[in-house]
Amino acid sequence: MLKVTLHIQNPYERRDFDLDDEVTIGRTDASSLVVSDSGLSRRNTTVFRDGSAVIVVDEGSLNGTFLNGNKVSGATELRDGDELKIGTETRIRIEISEGAAQRSAVGRQPSAVSSTPPTVKQQPVSIPTATGSAPKSKIQNPKSAGFPLLPVAIGFGVFAIFFFGATVIFLIWRSGSGGPTPGRPQPPVSSSSAIPVRVIDPLGGEDEDDLDDLIASWEVPEEEIKADNVADIKVDPADTADADLNVTAAFLADRQRKALEPRNAETGIRPAALDVPKELFGDGVIKQKAKLREMSTTGGYHQPMDFAELAEKRIKGDLIEMPMATKSFYLDVGGSASDAPFTQFAFGSGNSEISPGSPKFQILSQLASNFSGTKYDLNNPGHRKQMRMRLLRMFNKRAKPILQELADAYFGKFGRPLRVTSLTRSMDYQIGLNASNPNSFKVRGEGSLPPHTSGCAFDLARKHMTAEEQNFVMQKLAQMESTNKLDALIEYGVNACFHIFIYFDGNPPKM
Repeated sequence: MLKVTLHIQNPYERRDFDLDDEVTIGRTDASSLVVSDSGLSRRNTTVFRDGSAVIVVDEGSLNGTFLNGNKVSGATELRDGDELKIGTETRIRIEISEGAAQRSAVGRQPSAVSSTPPTVKQQPVSIPTATGSAPKSKIQNPKSAGFPLLPVAIGFGVFAIFFFGATVIFLIWRSGSGGPTPGRPQPPVSSSSAIPVRVIDPLGGEDEDDLDDLIASWEVPEEEIKADNVADIKVDPADTADADLNVTAAFLADRQRKALEPRNAETGIRPAALDVPKELFGDGVIKQKAKLREMSTTGGYHQPMDFAELAEKRIKGDLIEMPMATKSFYLDVGGSASDAPFTQFAFGSGNSEISPGSPKFQILSQLASNFSGTKYDLNNPGHRKQMRMRLLRMFNKRAKPILQELADAYFGKFGRPLRVTSLTRSMDYQIGLNASNPNSFKVRGEGSLPPHTSGCAFDLARKHMTAEEQNFVMQKLAQMESTNKLDALIEYGVNACFHIFIYFDGNPPKM
């Protein structure tokens, strides 16, 4: 039996996978092989063996499957040396031992199995169903059949096309593109707004109430923080409330190096000994969405639409600034902050300039004149960038001791600081990050409350951790969740992390 190896590579990981029978590749546990690429659908591509043939099928993915630069349509045979491209930036080189003689030029057209490849003579491939599942009976020998297969295949193909079309139309209608869902009022959405609009992937099965889909839609990573771009924070000695903010960029760099130092064991998204407790998956999305709804209704929370509104929350004390590094954690946030002039954001109109003398300009000027003892010039691009970085370190008061408890426990066990990759974001900053995310859901006006605009959510990176480290953190999170301090989820894909949400009032949601 020929050996078939898939050499998988993208900027986030490299791995080799030996294909024994069949594998479905995607960004979530809906697939048998999870790959770090936010451009993948939940079930993206299936590769399977059938005797000496190796077949690839696209599972109706959002971004498609490409073989040597050509989009795959239907079941297509692979040869030694072929290259698949899936998602945003994942490439898979196919290696079939003893198959080098069959290798063709990279630019060749992919040959469908039904077009009589050298190893399979006149053997039609069963048509993938419109549900996106891989075909179970892949290739059948017509000589062994008791009736002619060609008419049956043609008839089934016609039926599948009509069924596929009807399914797509129905799902688009249900998603809101073809009309309102009965009984549910639809908030207005301006076609001119600067909000990313999600392209529904019917065959990928994306669902706003699904755990992995909700995470993929909002958990967008920032650029990694560079300590050289971060200024020291020097707090007024008389300001005892903000004394812990007095941190240097050199200390931030030290904590970053310590957190990311090489390990002597396997690290990554899914190390072999990873043991995920039940508390970190299941009803987490339902609970978080319910609590976010409480915040914006009965809790009276107003999400920050732009940096001026973040500044207002800091001035009023609604949110507090976190130190950029402590002994037990450091904040890898603000890496995507720009030095552009501040703008204001509103649904329907998008971003616009802030006029001098306007209320939002006055708020920014007030904070810039005394930011815990530091003065910033709003006309200085470097100062604007530093202000944005600091405003992205905002957090709910109740959440600070919970993060500290978790970080101290981890540091006490492993002697390393936790890497916190997101805290609070303004809506326009979140939308800017989501603009390039193919899994972004449509934002339907001011009713949308992404977790990271709440001030109660934070992410802990985990790809650099060993299984022992990840299991320790998960067990600690499970304990804290059992006492109703928080809700935690494990996230796979590009932004592999633990997503943690703190109950703003100390109470779990009313379910």
